[in-house]
Amino acid sequence: MHLVITDSGLGGLGICAAIENAFRLSGSAGDARLTYFNAWPEEGRGYNFLPDEATRLAFLDRALERMSQLRPDRIVIACNTLSVLFDLTRFARTSALPVVGIIDAGVNLFHEALSADPSSAVALFGTRITMESGVHRDRLVQRGIAPHRIASVPCHGLAAAIEKDPASVEVEHLIDQCASRAAASVLPAGALFAGLCCTHYGYVADRFRASLERVSGRAARTLDPNGALVRLVAQESAAGSCRDAPPYPAEDPSLAPGGSAPPARGAITVEVISKVALDEPARVGIGRLVAPVSPATALALQSYSHVPDLF
Repeated sequence: MHLVITDSGLGGLGICAAIENAFRLSGSAGDARLTYFNAWPEEGRGYNFLPDEATRLAFLDRALERMSQLRPDRIVIACNTLSVLFDLTRFARTSALPVVGIIDAGVNLFHEALSADPSSAVALFGTRITMESGVHRDRLVQRGIAPHRIASVPCHGLAAAIEKDPASVEVEHLIDQCASRAAASVLPAGALFAGLCCTHYGYVADRFRASLERVSGRAARTLDPNGALVRLVAQESAAGSCRDAPPYPAEDPSLAPGGSAPPARGAITVEVISKVALDEPARVGIGRLVAPVSPATALALQSYSHVPDLF
């Protein structure tokens, strides 16, 4: 079984680590190969900083085509921004390759919490593209959640700051700004949830909760869809839904510098591929966060393959 897990940056690497951990502990996935494909579009500029939607879709379509050339059984989009854009791509309209995104996992998680407590409210935190799309809010309203129970808070620049240094003062400052905007929203006085709509935010979930409690004067609970996506992928893999294709079909060798090979029988391997260079502080900071969950993923990050013409 071969899964390609992708994000624009390293937020989704935490999901990759958790999938590896789930496979390793359960022993139910058999041989597994996890390829983390960093779909960051170009040096110094992510999707939220590209000039228009057409440019964003062009980059993502090229990235998805390259992922498909790795011949995975499934692509897992561990990114809310890319999940929003995916449905608009040519790849989504023309490819039969199974693709699972994180948005459904998030909407399900938020809906469950809000439905269990009719007096509760949620502040949704995400990137500019994700929040401007309104996808989480719209789907919650369609399921019967009253609009006045939902606040959408764009946190522009926070994901990049987390990737640069999760423990930085800049990250703390940006989280406080986002929490203050959420606290200024007129929300019901019941339980308050912080819905994390960016996979990078999972690395700092406790800081989101603490900041929101401090500025709002209310108890808060974080809802992180990352774990829900991991459970979905692990359950479907254990059920054999990824095993219909030959386990390791031929792939484009140019996409695996250093010559990656199928794992040994019963093994789980992890590899990281990136178009942009990953600087040492980012690799150390993110690696430190994922290592307790998956040492193999942390090691793969340190020995990642830098492929400037990846897509």
